[in-house]
Amino acid sequence: MNVILEKEIFIQNELPIELILISALPKGNNFDEIVRQSTELGVTNILPVISSRTLLRPSPQKLQRWQKIAREAAEQSERQVVPIIRETMEYSAALSLFDGQTLSNSYKYICVARNNYSSLLENLLDNQLPESIVIMIGPEGGWTNVEIEAAIATGFQAVSLGKRILRAVTAPLVALSLVAAVLEKRKV
Repeated sequence: MNVILEKEIFIQNELPIELILISALPKGNNFDEIVRQSTELGVTNILPVISSRTLLRPSPQKLQRWQKIAREAAEQSERQVVPIIRETMEYSAALSLFDGQTLSNSYKYICVARNNYSSLLENLLDNQLPESIVIMIGPEGGWTNVEIEAAIATGFQAVSLGKRILRAVTAPLVALSLVAAVLEKRKV
């Protein structure tokens, strides 16, 4: 049986900017769900980090597992891009990747609970949309004050995801959903 291609269909489901998630590793296999949900929401890069409150020390096989989960989630959500998942790194190493970042049109946010920072949503709505957004999400118990100060010194802006304390698995979903909603509403 011969198949004739009548018309090529172009589906564009990608967000119009680069969206990077830096996430402290949660307990158990919860990072699997973060990879899955982040991929569905349009993230382009995922950097798993070990913070001072991180309990998990993943085996080298975890990276392969996360890459497989990302491929499957990209396929399921009809994405054209599978996110790049970096090797697990220490928090300070992740910050150094973005220290002195020269992209003038890039926003970097560290999500912090239990403070009176402006909301991520307010920041997204009040600013012109950038070429890239970096979102940092902490572990169970949140970021330490030292980690927050180090991120701010590296050019990250501290923001809130709301008045409620979110689980380490829920926070990336909320942050990335806000970014995706704003981007899709503005149709950049």
